[in-house]
Amino acid sequence: MANYECQRCYRMFQRVGIENVCPVCAPLDEVDFRKIKEFLTEHPGASSNEVMRHTGVSLRQIKRYLKEERLEIVGDNKGFLRCEICGKPLNSGRFCDFCYKEGIAREIKGVKVTPFSRLNEDKHRYTREIRYRKKENND
Repeated sequence: MANYECQRCYRMFQRVGIENVCPVCAPLDEVDFRKIKEFLTEHPGASSNEVMRHTGVSLRQIKRYLKEERLEIVGDNKGFLRCEICGKPLNSGRFCDFCYKEGIAREIKGVKVTPFSRLNEDKHRYTREIRYRKKENND
């Protein structure tokens, strides 16, 4: 078990599984998600602002549900949700397919992949945080 910050109230809690909210906020979070789900069932393709206005659920929570892949943007997302590594527009999740596959491959090899802004992006974006040391001769 590890300490984790609740994505809803920001209190620290003991994380047992993969939950993102504390046990106090979990029932409230499910109520909010059900509100969104019911609204989208009646109004498919509604914008995030419409969902927020009609359900009372914050835009931050809606975005979190998108990142958790509990919701998905239909059609053009207009840059509302982007890959955390390369900045490519997404319909749900945190990473685009390419960055996800590259991240898994690099994680298996033991290379740390760190996200950074698109402004600093270049063709060597994955090696930016890696430092190389010269091997010392012990002769």
